[in-house]
Amino acid sequence: MLETSVLSLAYGVAVGWQLTSTSTFGTLGLTAQAFGVIGQFGPLAMTGGLDFNPQDTSTVTVTYPPGCAPQTESVTLAAPAYKSAWFKTTLTFFGAELALTLNHWAYPYSKDPADPEGIEEFAWPCCPPQTQAYTLVGFVAYAAPATLTSRFADCGNGITFKDVTLTLSEASLCCGITHDLRVYFTRLGFQYLSFTLDLPLCCGISLEASVTYTVAEKTFGLKPKWSGGGQVRFEVYGDVLWDDVMMTIEGLAIYGYRLRCEFSACSYVEFLTALDVSKVEQILDDEDLLHGNEFQYVRLGFCGPGCCGGHYTIGVAVYFQPSGTLFGFTRIGVDVAVPLLANLILTTSFGVTATGDPSSLSVGWIMTF
Repeated sequence: MLETSVLSLAYGVAVGWQLTSTSTFGTLGLTAQAFGVIGQFGPLAMTGGLDFNPQDTSTVTVTYPPGCAPQTESVTLAAPAYKSAWFKTTLTFFGAELALTLNHWAYPYSKDPADPEGIEEFAWPCCPPQTQAYTLVGFVAYAAPATLTSRFADCGNGITFKDVTLTLSEASLCCGITHDLRVYFTRLGFQYLSFTLDLPLCCGISLEASVTYTVAEKTFGLKPKWSGGGQVRFEVYGDVLWDDVMMTIEGLAIYGYRLRCEFSACSYVEFLTALDVSKVEQILDDEDLLHGNEFQYVRLGFCGPGCCGGHYTIGVAVYFQPSGTLFGFTRIGVDVAVPLLANLILTTSFGVTATGDPSSLSVGWIMTF
């Protein structure tokens, strides 16, 4: 049964300027509506959008920051209603960029509307009773390889400093060695420093080493890479055991590891083993990575030429637990995308479990104009 369809429209209103509309339809009609604008005037570029809730009146659980009372609250959504807006203006000159960003949310929405992969979690950033609107203003300065981002927030009681981030991307040291550096501060002070070093060895083999320091812990990672005949990456997830009194390293804690072999842009095989599932999910920023007692998966990806100059893709993932089923198998998931026309892609996802949970099947399409 068709569950979701998306209609995207674009209209040019002037040279270099375009208005867009994205309408999402479900089994009950229009479920989401967004409008956007994109344009450029000389060195000045602008993008932005508005999101609306056409009909959802469900009850959701809103979470508040630590220290707020209450920590959670049940809220019934109003519809039709405005959800959020975002705008970004960028000025480019002599290879450098200055940008101003503005985000505004109506309570209780919190998803970044500029992130198409984001999920609405209703994580309101202000403590009650500041539950009317939330505004976030950002200033971004970029000159390769450095980016400086400062953000200011307003919960309805006046704008205040939120955080500042300094990033150096692919900065060259010498002899082909590059590094990335990221430093993050909030109004509470230093939060973390992340340093990544890309060290070329020989024969297309390089080693990527990363270290992250926070106020509470240190983590490290090693990723061997091979640029010949595909790419091989081996990642180790862990932490440095540090003695704050003696100022010495006591050992290393290993949370898990992942091996990925990439044969093309969309053909790969990947193995992951989590010795500490919660830690690995936290590092990979995916709380739904493993279910139940699962600790391991194998993923395969394939692609090939399809209709009208496109490419089909197939992804297969098999998950395992320590015991309780044959070979520890728990579930398998398959994702397929097949181009039918130059502007139409059919997508299918289905999953089968061996633990008694229900199987799943979804079918959709992506149409571009």
